[in-house]
Amino acid sequence: MDLLNSREVYSEVDQSGMLRLLMEFYQQFDTGVKLAREVDLTSFAGYEIYNIVLCGMGGSAIGGDLLRAYLFDELPVPMYINRDYDIPGFVDEHTLLIGSSYSGNTEETISAFVEAKNRGALLFAISTGGELIRLANSFGVPYIEIPSGLPPRTALGYSFVPLLGLFIRLGYARDHWADIKSTARLLRKGAEKFSPSVPDNPAKKLASRIFGKLPLIYSSTRYFDVVGTRFRGQINENAKMLAYSSLLPEMNHNELVGWRHLFEFGKHLAPVFLTDRDDNPRVRYRMKLTSGVMEELGIEPIFLESEGKSLLERIFSLVQLGDFTSYYLAILAREDPGPVKVIDYLKSRLKEFKG
Repeated sequence: MDLLNSREVYSEVDQSGMLRLLMEFYQQFDTGVKLAREVDLTSFAGYEIYNIVLCGMGGSAIGGDLLRAYLFDELPVPMYINRDYDIPGFVDEHTLLIGSSYSGNTEETISAFVEAKNRGALLFAISTGGELIRLANSFGVPYIEIPSGLPPRTALGYSFVPLLGLFIRLGYARDHWADIKSTARLLRKGAEKFSPSVPDNPAKKLASRIFGKLPLIYSSTRYFDVVGTRFRGQINENAKMLAYSSLLPEMNHNELVGWRHLFEFGKHLAPVFLTDRDDNPRVRYRMKLTSGVMEELGIEPIFLESEGKSLLERIFSLVQLGDFTSYYLAILAREDPGPVKVIDYLKSRLKEFKG
């Protein structure tokens, strides 16, 4: 904890300026609302939509995941997040397919977008530019062009808020504009609370507890499954550490049995439960029972409760805690949280593929 309360370490380690992006994240919400309200949707008139597919990878797909989870009780049609080159067989002229790629050049998303065009799907794109926007212009389909220059994982507000606005305008979601505004306020206050200038803040404490261990992030399936995925992914990319996520009640039907033989790994595990007031009461009870099994093995689980009034506030309160925790883990590991060199290497090598 002493290291995290040293001001000098941040300028020394965070060469990419990740802290500034975390502190200013709330600003993406106002921009996202503006972009959603400005896009021309007249070409959508008269279409019958039976299902929605969002195609994206990594940080560009997580906005779609959040949208699916947040609108769990509202969406009148099924929504599927597609992380692949190919698209499901049900995609046809009654499908709204959204291509989401921050760079605009994600090869899996481009492939899926073109295939959907060939199947007659109703298309929409969200990107900073690149090939995806070029295709959208070529196909004559609407798109939202979001601000560029960020690592995709830090642009979650841009990949989520404009799409929520799109769904509101298309009638697939109720009026959530006020909740978006209040969530931006919560995130602004949260950034101040989690700032490095605040000694021993909650994100610093959590990072200190799980540093050097393997975080296992658990949440309920409804609403918060994607928060666990985001939590895990941020630790992976920012801290360059392994982390895993799983869901209740599903893990009670398989994974829990695997806790019997931990060998020497037990002392290196850090279970983290993400909880919310609207979790199914039986799921909350399952969490209590599950954590009891872990405690009997000498492992102390960590429970994190969402904060805020609206569901959107509560979802993003845990997203923000995870983001800042991953940042402090990077500082503890003395890793610049910005670069993801191994991903860049993989993409460069994929360009050599001739199959």
